[in-house]
Amino acid sequence: MTETTVIQADPYVQQWNIWHTQRVEELTAPHGYLAPASINWVANGETKTIDGVPGTWSAENDTLIYTPGQDGRVTNAGEPLDEPIAFTPTAFGEQALGYVEYGDLRLEINSQTDAIKRNTHRFWIRVKDPNTDRRRDFTAIPHYPVDPKWRFAATFRRATEDEQDIHDSVVTTVLQSYPVVGFVEFDHNGEHYSLVVSNVFGHASIFFSDETTGKETYGIGRVLQLDALGIDSLDSIDFNYAYNYPCAFSPYCTCPIPSKRNHLPFAVTAGERTPLEAQY
Repeated sequence: MTETTVIQADPYVQQWNIWHTQRVEELTAPHGYLAPASINWVANGETKTIDGVPGTWSAENDTLIYTPGQDGRVTNAGEPLDEPIAFTPTAFGEQALGYVEYGDLRLEINSQTDAIKRNTHRFWIRVKDPNTDRRRDFTAIPHYPVDPKWRFAATFRRATEDEQDIHDSVVTTVLQSYPVVGFVEFDHNGEHYSLVVSNVFGHASIFFSDETTGKETYGIGRVLQLDALGIDSLDSIDFNYAYNYPCAFSPYCTCPIPSKRNHLPFAVTAGERTPLEAQY
């Protein structure tokens, strides 16, 4: 009887593969970040329509009002929307305000702080269409080979003061701002580094750039997400899990640009690389 060779699965690689598969599934979902078809800005005093969607969008006194018109097929929170609905932001920086659905389309309603008038919000409505060419033509997310050498021993130091991590955006007229949770600290090649960790809608996120940025990896940087619930007992940081911003896959996004204090002066050859979509 011929013996069968059994290959032992590498737990480290398998865990990364599970994460990567989930990442691809999320990206390619009907309303993932391959689905944006347009982004539509509405400033105070403006009234606009969106191609292919009934109704009008008006902004006045820092409130966005959607009037659905007579079509009868627009829904909000699963219910038919027959009368105007108002969205008023309550936070500085970016804030997701709600969804409106029309057939296969999802309209994401957001506000962001004006880069100059910081007490004023600018509204935008992003249309996500499952039938975009980008979603249809997607093949894969390029990435570096998984390598455990990019997992470093690390510690987390919680912020002791209220601080906002304020970023420029790929959209130059608005700012991105998130509360600072704390700082991840680690050593590499004899040098000590500290990265700001922000609270991004409940997620402990690091926006960072390095010496691959704009060369082998996406032009503004990448993101590393930590376990928000277990962050105080954090003992390592793993750059194999560094991933691309949504704007690497679609021009209809408003991603924050990493601050200079989160630039690593060495090449992080781990995690996701520049996707083909970003080269269009």
